[in-house]
Amino acid sequence: MRRLPGELAIGLALAAIVLAACGATGQNAAGRSPVVETPTPAASPTAGQSPSPAPADVRLVIDDFNASEVRLARLDATDTALVKGHYTGIVSDQVIVLNGNSLQAVNRTGTVTKLGELAATPEWVGLGTVLVNPELSQWLYATRDDASTASIHLGTPTSDTVIATLPSPDGNAYYQPFAWNRSGVYLVRQPIGIGGAGPFLEYHFPLARFDLTTRRVTDVSPQCIAYQVLDDGTMICRQMNSGGRIEIRPPSGPSNLMQLATGGGGTGDAYVSVALSPDHQRLIAGRNGAKDPVINYQMAIADLTSTSANAFGPLDYVPDAWLPDGRVVADHRCVYSGWGAGPCDASLDGTYFFSGDGTAHTLFFKLTHGAVVGYM
Repeated sequence: MRRLPGELAIGLALAAIVLAACGATGQNAAGRSPVVETPTPAASPTAGQSPSPAPADVRLVIDDFNASEVRLARLDATDTALVKGHYTGIVSDQVIVLNGNSLQAVNRTGTVTKLGELAATPEWVGLGTVLVNPELSQWLYATRDDASTASIHLGTPTSDTVIATLPSPDGNAYYQPFAWNRSGVYLVRQPIGIGGAGPFLEYHFPLARFDLTTRRVTDVSPQCIAYQVLDDGTMICRQMNSGGRIEIRPPSGPSNLMQLATGGGGTGDAYVSVALSPDHQRLIAGRNGAKDPVINYQMAIADLTSTSANAFGPLDYVPDAWLPDGRVVADHRCVYSGWGAGPCDASLDGTYFFSGDGTAHTLFFKLTHGAVVGYM
């Protein structure tokens, strides 16, 4: 899954505020994640959910982008590993971390394996900076020149080769790696000089396929502003002027258009933090749960075959990750007052576990830096 650092990219300016206010201090690999109050035990799974793995078997992945650290934590808020570097994704149950130009994989126990060394510094820093194949044997990354011509590097433990030189598609963007899974390799047309801030600002760009054999790039048509590409080739897309809808586009057959946000224009058309359940059967995201121009975050959930999403949990929460036992990890977050925020109790800010039906939630911990970006 591709999500920007902090897994809730609310624009560069706001991200700086959020990250400054929220990851672990100290150099020890094991310890207690910083809290303001004693962590509350996680809610039990609701009826009908799959049994939960033992807490020792699940690790939450916490990305502290500002400190260049990635941590693993048990569900009781105990840190079990701290690795220096930037989070770039989770592949085959390994967290991929880029420390300088050293590419590393971290397993659930915290063991770090060096995959290789990059020959050049990638253009992007964050999720998707380096794409690692499911076998952890090869990886892709991009550099670009002043004309936004992208050089696509293919790395292995013993080599680093430029395998394609891709001219800018329009003079204002370059091709940046996005996903590498069983269905293929994907790039996006990433604009140059992006910036800004806003309550629903996330960066998602038009998708393209990259053929490792011919080394040619082909823009996906019809256009798919990409959120995810699944192993079977299913694309999770947004269109321009979507009206709050999201598209689930399978590799064959008709697409499903889902009304994810409430619609009606303005913030009613906006959504962020799109994530799928571990079985890829359901979708969750954050949207405006108030009436535009007033803004309060609210989670919304739906089956991938549904045509609309339903509210999940109370106002002022946005999703981080969906655990194997059906619970959702979410952050309590108040909208910045200058953006039309509705009533919100900032003292509740923290990371929570939500039951699978959204009716119960308990505090996990209050991060002082970083954000939960996934699990393993």
